[in-house]
Amino acid sequence: MLTMVEYVHQRISTYSFQVGVDFTMGNGHDTLFLAEQCSKVYAFDIQSEALENTKKRLGDRQHVQLILDSHENMKQYFSSFDIGIFNLGYLPQASHHITTTLPSTQKAVCQAIEMMKKALFIVVYPGHEEGYQESLWIHEYVSQLDSHQFHVSCFQMLNKKKAPYVIEIEKKQ
Repeated sequence: MLTMVEYVHQRISTYSFQVGVDFTMGNGHDTLFLAEQCSKVYAFDIQSEALENTKKRLGDRQHVQLILDSHENMKQYFSSFDIGIFNLGYLPQASHHITTTLPSTQKAVCQAIEMMKKALFIVVYPGHEEGYQESLWIHEYVSQLDSHQFHVSCFQMLNKKKAPYVIEIEKKQ
């Protein structure tokens, strides 16, 4: 079975797009994937360690803008995008005390849904307290999106209650 991130990458490869956004840069795996698919990529993180790790992973790619800022401030950097990824939680191999938080995730997800042209993927990690709170809100919020405007689906392991899962939101054309 695919990991959640592998699943997201497989799904993204079915779309065509120009502008991609990695809302949670981390160590740059999603940023690099988007850089190989898009002509312009924006990537956000609040930790300078994430930005440095991603910069090393990207090499000399010039079409990627790494942004040391919260994803909730996205409107300062662009007005729309084709494809986006949130990989919520904490920076792997770093402090687990620094995580995405419900207030900034709420703002960012709402803005991203308004600004997206094609699709948004949210990898949710309910295995820690903040991630659990995010998962409750995200599930409730995306379940209420207008079905005439959006397709919303979920990919998850049903026999692992605290395992990460993926929400996919596709804007109807």
